[in-house]
Amino acid sequence: MEFTGRIIQSPDAEPFYGRLVLKNGRITELVKLRGKPGPGTLFIAPGFIDAHTHPLELGLQQLFVNLEKVKSVDELLTALSARTEAMRESGILLGFNLDPENLAESRYPNRCELDRVTQKIPTLVYRVDGHSACANSAGLELAFGHQIGKENSGILFGQAYEQASQVFKRKLGPETIMAALESAADIAASNGVTTLAALVGTNDTKEQKWQILLDALSGLKIRTVPFMQTRNPELACRFGLPRVGGCVLVDGSFGSHTAALTRNYHDSPNNRGLCYFSDKELLAFLKQANELQLQTALHAIGDRAIEQLVRCHESLACPGKKNPLRHRIEHTELLDASLIERIANLGLILCVQPAFEARWGGPNRLYAKRLGNRWRKTNPYRSLLNAGILLAGGSDAPITPIDPFGGIWAAIKHPNKQQEITGQEAFAMFTTAAAYSLGLELTIGRLEPGYQADFVLLTKDPRFESDSRLIATYRAGNCLYQDKKQKKFST
Repeated sequence: MEFTGRIIQSPDAEPFYGRLVLKNGRITELVKLRGKPGPGTLFIAPGFIDAHTHPLELGLQQLFVNLEKVKSVDELLTALSARTEAMRESGILLGFNLDPENLAESRYPNRCELDRVTQKIPTLVYRVDGHSACANSAGLELAFGHQIGKENSGILFGQAYEQASQVFKRKLGPETIMAALESAADIAASNGVTTLAALVGTNDTKEQKWQILLDALSGLKIRTVPFMQTRNPELACRFGLPRVGGCVLVDGSFGSHTAALTRNYHDSPNNRGLCYFSDKELLAFLKQANELQLQTALHAIGDRAIEQLVRCHESLACPGKKNPLRHRIEHTELLDASLIERIANLGLILCVQPAFEARWGGPNRLYAKRLGNRWRKTNPYRSLLNAGILLAGGSDAPITPIDPFGGIWAAIKHPNKQQEITGQEAFAMFTTAAAYSLGLELTIGRLEPGYQADFVLLTKDPRFESDSRLIATYRAGNCLYQDKKQKKFST
């Protein structure tokens, strides 16, 4: 099979007019052609890699209730009510993408209001950041039994939120899990993503459920790289995986006031957020992972949590060896120059989400509201790259959509102009750097002979044109997605 177009081999490469030759799912040859490409000739680029997603939750969002557009508590209750009958068989009702600050009331709905939707079906509504939620009385009963009385508001943060979320996910059956993951794969392919880092499970997931999750991921049409979200590294070894973690939480999020800060929240005096690990627990996790030769990935957003994680890595680092297991920190949002230098010295990989800045960054959005002037220190991509730190790009879907084009341009157009990066650097986040962070840099992330035939067909070069449009997505030479509006393209 052959494809002719303007070929972008790698982030820094100049496009050339040529032919991409494939055989048995791999690239066998790249041939430069004489002459000039005609009008409308498509660009051929590496398939994009999303280095941080929650595909189960992304798919569940399609199966249950997406509350992204509701503008009041009444609208939210109406949206949930419309799905109660359809969800009765599943035994639970889930809502996703609630942003309380976008509601007219600027608050979560409480337990009594959710009881007006249903008193029988346990209901849990997730905040958009996935770090807090609200539940009805049946949901509280399911998660906590009789530990929580009727005076409780049903609004859950910290460990209570984590427990409730884990209990609800235990209620998901194999068919629901498979349907959700297949939906997530369709979304990824339709956005040019051929490989997902799939962060799945919870600390209390049973081995049978782990097997269901891993089997389901391996059967998807896109490539998935599973991260087992457990505090037990030995469990990952038992399943033959070379990594452990994902969103194993060192802290929470800015939106829920649970990211761990060194100074109080600007809009919440006497609150510095939460740390979910003690130093002793964190050191034990990292030490065991190192002994088992496992890559780790841990979620740390606030500067206090990041410093704790960096300090623990420093105490275990081997002199002369710079992160041989490719340990990652997920999100790593609030940083000062000292932390950046320490991360660089350790050679830690940061998995970052540029879409967070597009959505919440800058002087007039959520980060400024939560952090005051510290918004200028969030996601400092220019400073991190200048320090030699590798940045892998992710979406954290469903927190923000799987959209590598949006992620690239969110990094290029960072709301803090001092932290803007180039199109080539942003493109690398979702190709070569993401591949390296997953240990796959010799098989995906660029177009080279011998590499997997994972590529996309585009109308424009996304490094320099923000309106580049996806025409088709290929994984191992197989078409996963094609724009139905595009009548014909050269092959």
